[in-house]
Amino acid sequence: MKDFRFYLEYPNKKEKRKATRKMLGNHTGNCLAVFTNVKEHLLPDLKSIETIAAVYFHANSDCCLSSASFDYIQKKCKRISEQQAREIHPKLFSYLEQ
Repeated sequence: MKDFRFYLEYPNKKEKRKATRKMLGNHTGNCLAVFTNVKEHLLPDLKSIETIAAVYFHANSDCCLSSASFDYIQKKCKRISEQQAREIHPKLFSYLEQ
């Protein structure tokens, strides 16, 4: 899908560190879709970016427009492919495709 990067959310830094691209480990079951056109979607504080993210803390949660700090993405998220994100979080793609 054009214009997005996908990140898998982890419950903590330790679980993220244990995961690899092939063995995703103990993740939350939710993904973030981050806009690739960063200049248009940076928030005024320049420390966060608009995203499409899960509403609740359970796997394959409903989604909404949200924001995430760069610190959160760096500490608790791992970049994954679109195909992996589609398998893990189908509701994210139903939101993006509406």
